[in-house]
Amino acid sequence: MDTHKYVKAGEVFVKHHKFGVEKIRLIYILDDILYWTKPEDFNKQKPKGKIKLEDILQIENGLKKAKKLKDLERASNCFSIITKERTLELEASNIQIKNLWTNIINNILKQYSTPQQ
Repeated sequence: MDTHKYVKAGEVFVKHHKFGVEKIRLIYILDDILYWTKPEDFNKQKPKGKIKLEDILQIENGLKKAKKLKDLERASNCFSIITKERTLELEASNIQIKNLWTNIINNILKQYSTPQQ
């Protein structure tokens, strides 16, 4: 799989809010920035939000600030992207997509922490 093309095309996730609101969002990575937008707005180039990958402190399993899910299967598909300013909490459609995205992002983060020669 060409992960660069894959993350550029994006994946649909449920974005969780700390007040329990759930929104369907397309998550994609372009030029070292993670964006989210409504899936139908992808071609309009107007994202709802963004996080610079270099600002990510860590990725954790589960929801950190949002209302916890009672459905354990859904809860196992969740992960949180933590920065100094915010926490982006996402739910993948299945565990494989969750693991794929967390691995891709963690691998990118390793590149930032590895000194360039």
